[in-house]
Amino acid sequence: MAQLIFEAVTKYGPLLALLFQAAVLFRFIDSRNRDYPLAILFSFVLFLLTTAGYFFDSIGRVLPVAAALAVKQNFIEAYYGGDLFMHILLLALMLQLIRKTLKGLELESRVIYLLAALSVLVAVCAFVWFGAEFNGLTLLKTRQVVSFWMVLLNLYWWTLLIRKRQLDRRVLLLSAGVGLMMTGQVIGDGLAAFAGTDRFISLLAALIMYATHFACLYAWFNAFRPGYAIVPSPARA
Repeated sequence: MAQLIFEAVTKYGPLLALLFQAAVLFRFIDSRNRDYPLAILFSFVLFLLTTAGYFFDSIGRVLPVAAALAVKQNFIEAYYGGDLFMHILLLALMLQLIRKTLKGLELESRVIYLLAALSVLVAVCAFVWFGAEFNGLTLLKTRQVVSFWMVLLNLYWWTLLIRKRQLDRRVLLLSAGVGLMMTGQVIGDGLAAFAGTDRFISLLAALIMYATHFACLYAWFNAFRPGYAIVPSPARA
């Protein structure tokens, strides 16, 4: 049973993700908001990567085994490189929004330069630690470390958000989406690393990653809904 569900999730999950990602991308573009160009760029790269992965899986099923293996090796390196680049874009967006939050609290916004430097240090150290080679495994491991760092950074961001007298609904939803996506990735990556041949754990990892990914897309879709409001903080009301 777990095997059948796992195959269904891995087959139809990317297609559903593409539909939701397209909706979010069109919502971003339709809003004509120029304050968050990184959000649009991230969504565009995410859509391209998901499309590439979906078509590669589809083509790989019909190619001869030898040809599929040769194509897979090149594709994996390119895909994980694009995935790492996409997460760096998301990290840059997080830093931009944290800076906006700091300014809204009238706090010293130059701390963002320290956070940016730490982010670069984390990524570089992870890349060097895992071999300093541009291969699929090194890029994947580096992305996983960056994802974990982004979860910690998002926690810091939320400690700032709850201190505001008025909460920007758009920033809140963007932050919630990032937190959901990164937390799901970290948990899913951890489960997948220990899954081995256990299909139930692999299925659980896939379900967590897809569920948090869809929740993130839903939050981001609503973040750029026309007529969003600034709402009072419950802590300060």
